[in-house]
Amino acid sequence: MTAHERKKYGVSYGTTTARLGQDSQQTFANCGLSLHPAKERPVASPSGYIYERSAVLEYMLTKTQELKQQQQEYDQYLSRQQVTHEEGQEKKRKSQVEQFENTQKVTSAKKQKVEANVLKRTSFWLADMQPTNDDNDNNDTGAYPNKVVSSRQRTPPPKRPPSPNTQRPLRRKDLIELELKRNNNTKKGGGGNSNNNDHVLCAISEKEITTQQALALITKSKDKQQQHPAHVVLEKVYNDLNIEKEGICPVTGRKIKQVLKLQKGGSAFASTDGSVEAKKYRPTMT
Repeated sequence: MTAHERKKYGVSYGTTTARLGQDSQQTFANCGLSLHPAKERPVASPSGYIYERSAVLEYMLTKTQELKQQQQEYDQYLSRQQVTHEEGQEKKRKSQVEQFENTQKVTSAKKQKVEANVLKRTSFWLADMQPTNDDNDNNDTGAYPNKVVSSRQRTPPPKRPPSPNTQRPLRRKDLIELELKRNNNTKKGGGGNSNNNDHVLCAISEKEITTQQALALITKSKDKQQQHPAHVVLEKVYNDLNIEKEGICPVTGRKIKQVLKLQKGGSAFASTDGSVEAKKYRPTMT
């Protein structure tokens, strides 16, 4: 039975596959936070995700404030743990002093009895005072008096805000400014409807970048504090022109410092660069 017959007669077995429509696809160079075209000063993270500069900076600012709050809570937690540790050490010291005093009292009393009647001692193999096993002397607190031991340890918060997609530490100076060339064309379809065909173009071949792999050419600058925007090209064009061997950007003529692989556009229902097909698994007849 074909897929058309299964769909027509409503057969409820077998796996059906459907390709996601264009409305379900995330266009290349869409902001990873706002999900709309990154037109206002687009930047790329070291992992290749594209964002609008204002959106990612606002995200980093919010995360930094949250991390500061978490750091304050963690410092308070350490203070409470230190106080609890010091109280436990003081309690242990007092207990040892009391035990020592009681031991001395028992020893002096035994010496008086021995002096009064020495011949009553029956065993010469065992000492009058036997050592006791104190498990607390062998624990981590006894071996390391300055160490805070807790049954539920908390981990310190990260020092820098994490990236929205990879959760790796992200710094402001790690953001790479991009030069995105768009076609900005509007095509009219049937019935007078207009379809926005706003795609990013390859800086060399001027072909639209949809689901192809794209690269950002990061060039060197004489001024270390000034960074030139990186131009985006198709990986196929980059390989065909053998730019890697020459090491010179064809657009600007400057020496290439780094080639960053950008994340491709994929399904909006799954991870980026995922499958563009949806499958429904149903019972099969064997």
